[in-house]
Amino acid sequence: MNQKEFQKRKSEIKNLCNQGNFEDAEALCLDLVYELFEEKQYSRIADLYNAGFVNPKRHLWIFEVAYALNEHGQYDEAERIYEFILASEPQNAAVLNNLSNLKKAKGEIDLAYDLIQKAFELDPKDEIISRNHENLTLIVREREEIEANYKHALTYLDRENDFVIGKLKAFVNNARKDRDFKNGRMPIPRWKFKVLMGTDDQKARSLLDQWLDKGYLRRTGERGDYNEHIYEINPYLAKALTELKPTKINPKWVTGISDLNASKLEDLDYFEIVARVSKIKRSFRSILLRDIDELFLNYIMGNEKSAVILSGSIVESALIYYCEKKKISKISYQRHNRTINKKLYDCDLGDLLSFFEQNKLLANVVVHMGNISRVYRNFVHPGKELREAESLNQAKVNLCFMSTLEILKCVT
Repeated sequence: MNQKEFQKRKSEIKNLCNQGNFEDAEALCLDLVYELFEEKQYSRIADLYNAGFVNPKRHLWIFEVAYALNEHGQYDEAERIYEFILASEPQNAAVLNNLSNLKKAKGEIDLAYDLIQKAFELDPKDEIISRNHENLTLIVREREEIEANYKHALTYLDRENDFVIGKLKAFVNNARKDRDFKNGRMPIPRWKFKVLMGTDDQKARSLLDQWLDKGYLRRTGERGDYNEHIYEINPYLAKALTELKPTKINPKWVTGISDLNASKLEDLDYFEIVARVSKIKRSFRSILLRDIDELFLNYIMGNEKSAVILSGSIVESALIYYCEKKKISKISYQRHNRTINKKLYDCDLGDLLSFFEQNKLLANVVVHMGNISRVYRNFVHPGKELREAESLNQAKVNLCFMSTLEILKCVT
């Protein structure tokens, strides 16, 4: 049907309406709708519907009009007509199928599934209905699995430390304030996680991997305007975090975890020390690298006694290494007018420090060695610590830690 013919038929309907002959106008309009539908001229059907000159308008609420409006992009109007038809024709499989598609497009998955399930029960052999039923069934099962994972994720919260809980709360609160946050979802580029969590990039990446694995957060598979992943925050997480019972975690550990980053390690010369030690003899290298890692970890975490004990152990290993490098296999030193002779591997820290001091080896760090020896002796043995009632404080720990680093730089 060309435009001229369409306009002519449309004018005839309008004239009948103006004359008050609504029944004839309705009959003529319906005939025109059926004819246009056969020719797939959906935009002209939408034109007739939107013109509203047939009174009452509801008489045009038929399948063909709903279908045409949907094709024309008037989804809300199409949905209303399909629902009107379904009220009087609940067994209409085609209407059930098309209405299901509209509900699915709006994200009303449960309603969409109920509708397509009824359509499938009525006409399971219809290829389109069968395909739509299969697709929605997969979506529903996926949603059920996601829902189960979200609920299971809450079981991990009681086992998280204060640092992680703090970062989770910061992330959820900051995400909710973001202008891109909608319906629990938002596009997040990688760099933005450290901002939302309030931590450095390295920890943000580690936490993100953990949270995705546990189900606190989920990649939706969709992408934002700049190709960044769109994430969905576990919808139960915020409430669970507010109801979480506080845990008693050593506050020094929480601070330590926050400080455990590449920048802090760089400030403490960790990478320089590791680079130096990595070049020494293999038998010493593995032991020292292990103890150095543990020393830095315990120092940053505020584990004072562990840092002191490890400092003494590292200095002892470093001095033995220095002796071997100088071809010294036995040591000898004076104690209370008596000569002490020992094989190198039978020496303890006190033996080595006395030997180095009396033989003026590494003279520039002898004072530091003496201080380490004093602090080490006072705290390596619980009885001595209890008897002398000397307190271990951060100043003593700092002395041991910095002296150990200085000694390592001298011998490597």
